[in-house]
Amino acid sequence: MELSYRGSVNSWECDENNHLNVRFCEQKLWQTLSAGLISSGLLRADEVDSLMSRTTRQHSRFQNESRLSVPLSGYFGFLQHDEFNVVAELRNDASGEVACSALYQIADLSIGGSLALELTPSQSLTHALPRGIAQDLPFAQLSMPQALAKGFRPIGQGIIQGDECSGSGLLMLHNYMGRISDSMPHLWSGFEDNAEPDPDEGGAVLEFRKRFYNPLAVSDRYVVVSGMIDVAPKVQQFGHLMFNVATQQCCLSAHAVAVRMDLVARKAKSLSPEDQTRLQALCIASL
Repeated sequence: MELSYRGSVNSWECDENNHLNVRFCEQKLWQTLSAGLISSGLLRADEVDSLMSRTTRQHSRFQNESRLSVPLSGYFGFLQHDEFNVVAELRNDASGEVACSALYQIADLSIGGSLALELTPSQSLTHALPRGIAQDLPFAQLSMPQALAKGFRPIGQGIIQGDECSGSGLLMLHNYMGRISDSMPHLWSGFEDNAEPDPDEGGAVLEFRKRFYNPLAVSDRYVVVSGMIDVAPKVQQFGHLMFNVATQQCCLSAHAVAVRMDLVARKAKSLSPEDQTRLQALCIASL
């Protein structure tokens, strides 16, 4: 894999868990991806915007948290895999650990024998491969009325701003994650018994799978509908759909695996049997 990004964690990129938020993890992965494609000769600088419509799938894993001022380096490679053809990952230069990684499927990417980079066997990237999420998203083709009828809840809505978009006016890939991340407190508030959240407890995403359908553009209005689809003692799974209000088209389907996090011990926190039973009753029953 080839180095294509160097940077660090800024204070405005950290969330309530005091670590790099997933939106900015994916922004740095995006820089790694686009710079890597340009340096490999498969993409011209003036073609970067095309990735917003050519990326059909993305599977991200968040292996280790990155705290304030941590130095990060991004590495890029082409992948031997049935579903994905490009990989990017961020590494913590201080610890040597992989912070996060993403696999992408990009359409019309001619990976031939004359590449500057060799194909990376997927077996050497087990830390980046899908782990807790099945390949098929059972709710991916639902319309908004169908999703609401099954129990998905509207948790986010708004209008796409120009500074969230590429030069061609399409929403940048990492900002889909940002819009969902911003909306999640509305979902959790419907699950909690207490009005006031525990300041020593947070939530962290471990794995996030996205499929892109119809790109959102500047000034488009959108709605995010979401629901909990499975609960286990240590992990919870969520489904998300994002729709264009004007066209009613689905723009994105996503499947996430997350944990509750002890912010003092800095580790995952298991649900009590009582909380697990209560949350299971709130899961979407049939997909």
